[in-house]
Amino acid sequence: MILLIVLSVTLLAAAGALVAARRWKRPGAARARVVLSGGGTGGHVNPALAIAEGLKAREPQTRFLYIGVKNKAEGVIVGKAGYELRYVCSEGYPGISFSFKTLRFLFKLALGIVQSIVILTAFTPEWIVATGGYVSAPVIMAAVLLKKLGIARVKIFLHEQNSIPGQLNALMGKWADKVLLTFPQTLSFFPKAAVVGYPIRNSIVPIPAEEARKRLSFSIPEGRQIIFAFGGSQGARTINRAIVDALPFLFAQRDKLFIIHGSGLACSAGYNAAQDTEQRIAKVLTPEQNSHLCDFYYRKDYFHNIAQIYSLSSLIVCRSGAGSLNEISRIGKPVLLIPKVNLPGDHQVMNARAMRKAGAAEILFEDTIMENGGLLEHLDGRVLAEKILALIEDRPRLCEMAEMSKAFLRCEAIERIVSEIHEDKRFTDGNGRVAPFRDLVANARLLQMLSNAHARSGKHFDPALVVEDPDDLAYYRHRAAGLLSRKNWQDRNLGVKLIGLTRHREKIPTLLQMLSDRTPAGVVRRAFGGDFEQVGFIRRNIVSALMVMGRFDQEVEKHLLEAMEDPYFEVRAQACRAVAHFGPRLAGKQEWLDRLLEHLGDEECFEVAIEAAKAVGEIGTESKAAKALLSMNESHYWQVRNAALLGIKRMIERGVLEPSDELISDISTFILTSTDFRPHFQIKETYAALRKCSEGLKGVEICSQKASGSNTAAGKIK
Repeated sequence: MILLIVLSVTLLAAAGALVAARRWKRPGAARARVVLSGGGTGGHVNPALAIAEGLKAREPQTRFLYIGVKNKAEGVIVGKAGYELRYVCSEGYPGISFSFKTLRFLFKLALGIVQSIVILTAFTPEWIVATGGYVSAPVIMAAVLLKKLGIARVKIFLHEQNSIPGQLNALMGKWADKVLLTFPQTLSFFPKAAVVGYPIRNSIVPIPAEEARKRLSFSIPEGRQIIFAFGGSQGARTINRAIVDALPFLFAQRDKLFIIHGSGLACSAGYNAAQDTEQRIAKVLTPEQNSHLCDFYYRKDYFHNIAQIYSLSSLIVCRSGAGSLNEISRIGKPVLLIPKVNLPGDHQVMNARAMRKAGAAEILFEDTIMENGGLLEHLDGRVLAEKILALIEDRPRLCEMAEMSKAFLRCEAIERIVSEIHEDKRFTDGNGRVAPFRDLVANARLLQMLSNAHARSGKHFDPALVVEDPDDLAYYRHRAAGLLSRKNWQDRNLGVKLIGLTRHREKIPTLLQMLSDRTPAGVVRRAFGGDFEQVGFIRRNIVSALMVMGRFDQEVEKHLLEAMEDPYFEVRAQACRAVAHFGPRLAGKQEWLDRLLEHLGDEECFEVAIEAAKAVGEIGTESKAAKALLSMNESHYWQVRNAALLGIKRMIERGVLEPSDELISDISTFILTSTDFRPHFQIKETYAALRKCSEGLKGVEICSQKASGSNTAAGKIK
């Protein structure tokens, strides 16, 4: 109903716009009018402003209007640049699953379209230049609607900064007159596109060190190596916390270093960048260290004069968005990249790999830790400090990275963009499609590849034989760890599987924490049978991952014992499989055998009894174990009886149970019928194999006894 009302208002607004249609159809106006749109982060706003600078250089009388969303980066950056700014409603796409967030997204999108129609009709632009972010969606949709109604005479240009477009950009690009791309490999996503590069503002140019120092609002002692750390316009919690956590390890070098920290503009209930950073500084540093902090550390939310900071920096620590990398490349600075993982198409990782391949960057990947009952992306401060110090002390390496950085930038991007908009085609490049190196594979494809290899190789499985590049394997491991912090349990479940199959053993402590986590599930999930936040499927697959990784120590043993009593039967069954898997290390341990014997009677969930019986065969070393398996001869489920026979057979193969006439007589009491309609029964095959094994070994033993004169009684348990 809400959507119908909003769509009705949209149509009324469009009908009202017919009154203004004449204005759009008038002959050439005195000066060109351009609507700029894109926002949420500086990575979308700054390219739009750079394009505006290029258009203004071509036609100085051009009038610009920027359309954004309130309380985002554009409110600060565009206002500082001096352009007229209007706001519409919009928010990020919540995903394909239908929920209240989906309804809210649709309502805001529809309302944003209505607002955009009003703004566009009043401004009557000749061109719309959108640089992505969810704010672009209602503006482009409104323009398309006005064009379809014959009201607007406007051309739509969309600039895509990343190698893999986001979902909304991929959709909007189908309606744009031309999509302007940064990377050649993005051409396959859009029917009408041209590779132009990344537009950089004219203010981003190298500045002599002395001049840059004079322009700063704070002082830096002479002779210091300057580290500039930032996470984009909104800030990155991982980088903010890591640079603060690194301070105690950098403190001894405070006379040689100066750290400039751009913590970001993020200020929401979910994360307040400035407040969180200040609180962490108070927590991490001692009072004495805090008293000396201003000697080598300066923090600010956002640097409008970022070219000055770039120019003074010896090393830059940041994310690997296309905007940051191209700006740094124009200045020609070495960079330590901490890419955000699990973004669409892994575009930040692809960007980082490209810059490292060019020799201009080093990379550190995020990890995942448990904090306050939840999982968060994290980078160890000690690791960051050690990496910073290693690079700072290697001056030849920094100089080489700086030279390679200068060569990374695609030149004349703004000129190419202006040329495409004006359609004079002064700049062409053939739009080559060759990517610099092989693409990364998506999580689902990686899981399939590793699962198939593991099924073929078993205990000899090695993920390095599937993912041949060690750097790629390291990234896949960190990407899998990043999934553990997702709210969606399906994502966490996928992360657990990939951690196991990539053998990311460093995450075993995190997996064990998740396995024992008993945080209750939400009310809705409990209503549908859910128990804990880490759902049963996740707990089961954690046990599977431990088996694949092959790590067994006291902590793993402790948590597997707890898993034996898990309320979800699949977890208990998988724990029994783990006992069988780690059998040689558990054989003879009474506590484990007692747990398994208890589960033999788990007739309510006979799958648990089946796996327990098999596991008894792997670790049982006494008559009690054999008697328990033999007592299952009349179990209601043939699968349980079959598992008991397999357990007995395995004890004989291990040499802990000696065959005898008594044993053969006991196994003959097993009911071999099955409820399955099959031409042959598995339990009969198991029984025949066990009988053959018992009789064969018994015959060998008798011959041995005769030869040696031994009177050893048969049927004993070793």
